[in-house]
Amino acid sequence: MHFLLLLSISGVASAEFIKCDGVIFRGVYFDKVPFVRNFYKPSNLFLHKFSGMLFFSNTVLNGTNITDFTITSCSVDSGRCTDVHGIPGGFAIGYDQGNDDVYLGGHDGIYKYNFVSRAAEFFGEEGKSIWSLFIRKNFYYIRYPEQKLYVYVDSAFVKVAEAYHFEVDIFYISRQNDIYIANKTALYKIEHPSYTSIFLADNFVVRQIVEDGFGDIYFCGNDGIYIEDKPAYGVKRVAKIDDAYGLVFDENDQVMFSDRDTIYRLKQSPYSNECFYALSSYDQNGANK
Repeated sequence: MHFLLLLSISGVASAEFIKCDGVIFRGVYFDKVPFVRNFYKPSNLFLHKFSGMLFFSNTVLNGTNITDFTITSCSVDSGRCTDVHGIPGGFAIGYDQGNDDVYLGGHDGIYKYNFVSRAAEFFGEEGKSIWSLFIRKNFYYIRYPEQKLYVYVDSAFVKVAEAYHFEVDIFYISRQNDIYIANKTALYKIEHPSYTSIFLADNFVVRQIVEDGFGDIYFCGNDGIYIEDKPAYGVKRVAKIDDAYGLVFDENDQVMFSDRDTIYRLKQSPYSNECFYALSSYDQNGANK
């Protein structure tokens, strides 16, 4: 839905129409600027800040039929995109910050990304279908379709005992060593250092968990972006987005997000106040609920 706002210019009879079709994020209106288009369900957004490359997974279509998944990398400067070769069914993306290595998961194992050849090279877990990857101190992955969490211990990947009886769709460890687990049922937090399991929410589908430069934890949900509501145990929505699929913060801690077919960047708007009130009034009237 586009919103048109009529503004008088310094008391003169002339006026201009302003299109307010951006996003209110944490109480501030931003314009949403398309970064790349025509990728179906771009997910698992990751920005490698040293190279300026944005990685994401997306769905390959033949007409209306889903045929596979692939991982694509795009330059944030030029917007030029190429698919990552050498990884069948590329879907999962993980980053080892300590060694500055990007790992990718597909239908038959884990691969490491080669920044010189811009291709994937086999790493391990041959024949395993990798749903998700996460690296912080330890190397974790989620196997599909069983949705079980594995960790690398003593030269082998083993199931995580604490999550043995859970289906795990999304897994994240914060810089404070808090653990977040989401599945089709709910979102949970395992708090450090007590490792107490805490229910956070069950009213939306979590599609990605990220952390900004200030240590705040964000959840990309099917109906928008949420933030952990501290010190209360819960979440609150900070941006309403229909069918959101991915979220990442760029090198300046500005938001990039994806919906069903486009990745956007949020940019400051010269009409931030005017559009904020126009959109807020529209929501309060119930037209956008």
